[in-house]
Amino acid sequence: MVLDVGDSPLTRVAREAERRRIARELHDGVVQSLTALVKDLEYFRKRRLSTEGEISQDVTQRLEAWQEMARDSLLSMRETLGELRHTPKPDFAMEASVQKLLDELCSVGYTITFECEDWPTNLTYEYEANLYYIIRESLTNICKHAHASKISIFMFSDEGLLHVSVIDNGVGMGLSTPIHSENGYHQGLIGLRERADMLGGRLTIVSAPDRGTRIDVEVPLPL
Repeated sequence: MVLDVGDSPLTRVAREAERRRIARELHDGVVQSLTALVKDLEYFRKRRLSTEGEISQDVTQRLEAWQEMARDSLLSMRETLGELRHTPKPDFAMEASVQKLLDELCSVGYTITFECEDWPTNLTYEYEANLYYIIRESLTNICKHAHASKISIFMFSDEGLLHVSVIDNGVGMGLSTPIHSENGYHQGLIGLRERADMLGGRLTIVSAPDRGTRIDVEVPLPL
């Protein structure tokens, strides 16, 4: 079974996070370059032209036109960034979204245990997107590789930390278990760790042949 991600909450939150990333990159790159260009043209027009009497009127007019174009581009870019940064927050509830994933698994025969306690409702987009991704990809891996019948998920916050655990009773992973990159499994586990790292946390995997697998995520709550 492959979980549907067509227009899932993860997809919507990920789109919002991507818009914010693009906005940051445009601000750090294009906007700052345009700002520097406007300042340099202003300096050259006011200081250098006043001391270089032989510079033609045509050059003066061209400099003024370039400066105006740069100002218009800068204004347009700032308006675009404003639109990117102030898009409405997607309708996303972490607990309900995870429950929806588990309902899908329950409908195809898995025995599900889900406990969620003291889970904050005001997490940032980055936290919601990455934690939801970790849970969804862990469940997808279970469906593809674990041959499990039972899945347990625990989500809670405690002493400034968020905790997520995904546990199955499948075949487990050992030194003899093939986790080759060509089937995407190994790369998927690396991706989960990278997501936890992005939040300043850590992901651990405990597994043994025929004893299932447990994935634990621990990340600090955002200030």
